[in-house]
Amino acid sequence: MSIAIDPKAGTHFTGKIFVSPHACDRAVEHFGVERAKAPMHVMDMLRRASLISEHVIDEEGKPGRMFAYRRTVFIVHPSESTVYTLYPQHKANEVIRNPIERLIQRAVKTAERKEKREVKRINVRKAELAVERAEAELRCIKSESNRVIAEMNARINEIDVELRNLARELIEVQREKTNIMKSVVAYV
Repeated sequence: MSIAIDPKAGTHFTGKIFVSPHACDRAVEHFGVERAKAPMHVMDMLRRASLISEHVIDEEGKPGRMFAYRRTVFIVHPSESTVYTLYPQHKANEVIRNPIERLIQRAVKTAERKEKREVKRINVRKAELAVERAEAELRCIKSESNRVIAEMNARINEIDVELRNLARELIEVQREKTNIMKSVVAYV
């Protein structure tokens, strides 16, 4: 997702990064990092971060650049590689959150409808094949003709292959929905 927001994500900081004492304190407070390891932890995360905005201001009007990595916001000096502060950001503003939530809900409902439709189609076909297989077995048992018995055994084998293919198809349909649901987790 960060590539869509910032194609240069992870390449903004190649040289030395200074981490302010305040940013170290926030790393200890929010992420449980040891104070001595806080500067390196912040630098490592910032080197992977995406640029969100070139110009933001804090409550006092102090300018900075905003970067983000794994739901952590970094406020950095406008022109130098100095981290002022950082904090976790788990909730989005309604202006952003509401349309995204609607889009996600629509994708979830679509995936669920598709799974339900495909499961029904597959189950109906499996039931039809089960009936056809039973009829072929009955014909095989009743018949005294070797040709009919051979034809019915061949048809039973074809039905068994199709049933195995349908079972695989059912699993694929369910896995497709599962993968979509796993992706939803990234936005929760």
